[in-house]
Amino acid sequence: MINRELGLEEIYERIKSRRAVIGVKTFKRLPTAPIQDSDMPCIFMLEEIDNVIKQTSRGNTGYPVRRVLEVILELVTTKDVDIKAMYRRMRQAVFSIIDSDPVVYNARIADNVFINENRTEGPVGYGLPDILAMRLVLDLVYTDDVL
Repeated sequence: MINRELGLEEIYERIKSRRAVIGVKTFKRLPTAPIQDSDMPCIFMLEEIDNVIKQTSRGNTGYPVRRVLEVILELVTTKDVDIKAMYRRMRQAVFSIIDSDPVVYNARIADNVFINENRTEGPVGYGLPDILAMRLVLDLVYTDDVL
């Protein structure tokens, strides 16, 4: 689980360090409280399903194992903001290691930890007035060495 946390911390730092470039006021990992209007636009980082995709055959424990964790970056803003442009900037921040032109893409974010884009969801309004949201769903692929 050490590699999982290293990967999550790197994604967090990439977004946090480029918050101003993306154009968000608030960025929260695993939020536990609702946001206020003054917090928007914002990004939430959520951890979802963590599946084992390959077990080792070297021992009877099955470890080390290869795992895939779904990481969701949810961008929430008001309808008067160009959410698709913000989404592109968020996606670029996640997948680039260096702020450069052209962008340098690097899917390897730590030793034995990689990210891949799984899908995009939205924009959706959640049935709330003047709210839009988009989700970038990532696959965090990592090796879990210990039980």
